[in-house]
Amino acid sequence: MGRPAFIVLILLVAGAALWGATAAGSSAAPYSPTSTAPQGAKGLALLLGQLGDKVTTSGPLPPPGKTVALLLSDQLDDASRAQVEAWVRRGGTLVIADPSSPLTGASTAMGTPDQVETADPTLSPGCQAPWVQGVAQVDPEGDAVLEVPNGASACFSQEGGSFAVETGLGSGVVVTLGGADMWTNAGLADDDNALLAADLLAPGHGYQLVWLTTPWVAGGNQDLWSLVPPRVKLFLAGLVVAALAACLWQGRRLGRPVPEEPLVPIPGSEVVIATGRLLAANRRYDEAAVLLRAELAGRLAAHFGQAAKTDAATLASVVAARTGLPRDEVTAALAGRPPRDEDELLSVARSLQHIREEVFSGTRT
Repeated sequence: MGRPAFIVLILLVAGAALWGATAAGSSAAPYSPTSTAPQGAKGLALLLGQLGDKVTTSGPLPPPGKTVALLLSDQLDDASRAQVEAWVRRGGTLVIADPSSPLTGASTAMGTPDQVETADPTLSPGCQAPWVQGVAQVDPEGDAVLEVPNGASACFSQEGGSFAVETGLGSGVVVTLGGADMWTNAGLADDDNALLAADLLAPGHGYQLVWLTTPWVAGGNQDLWSLVPPRVKLFLAGLVVAALAACLWQGRRLGRPVPEEPLVPIPGSEVVIATGRLLAANRRYDEAAVLLRAELAGRLAAHFGQAAKTDAATLASVVAARTGLPRDEVTAALAGRPPRDEDELLSVARSLQHIREEVFSGTRT
């Protein structure tokens, strides 16, 4: 595969990941404040934001007061529900549009055997609650009606029950609706559904709406990966596929490995001796002697465990003690006067070779 084709492949994978992320966003969970799907509730979030409400979906519940808590679909755990209930008892206002939630103050009304009673296509308030002022009628979108418990107030009543029930809990209030479909993107514009949302969820200037979506209220028990949005997971999967494709493309080999002849190692001593001969050929006898002496001195120091920069006199004493060679002879060989001609250089070389043979030939220890 050529480089242009591989680049095209990477772009296709990235495009597929982005397309999947968009698709995941449009098919998010029902009643999600970020979903643009028909069953999503982003339209409600935008409406409340335009009315001046501060809409939050994370963080702890603020103190009761100018705050309304909204629960369209109860996904909370028991600990979260307990904290929400305690918050309402301290004076909070909770709006629940999920009749199956344990936090509701009313249960669904039953019609024919084992059938939930559903609301009429249009319902009028029929009550004096402050949150229905100006509302003429709403469309419950076929959601359920509720039984009205003793001591509760009912709005949007019909034969067999009521679509909205207000119940006191401690110092607070729980308003239960028969369903949340009227506030989805598909149902928000029908009749006065949006007006009811404005009156109930944004009752005055400076209010804050806490949209309860997941068990963040009391911490929850989900792991980190389960909190990552599906679109992000899909995008990361696309990046992993692209990375694997890049590894396969760059790591492949065409044909069998090409045999290569290994380099022939040359001992360092031979390189030094060859360099000394080259210097001698150019009549640089003193430099050649220095090079030959330094090479042997380094080998002797390493052989006898001495420091690399040990002076010639000390090194000669060690060599003499270990080999029996005369100390003066070793000293003259390692640190004698520089040779002035080829004959003197040859004499130095012979002396150094004699010491080398005595130490490294194995005849002495």
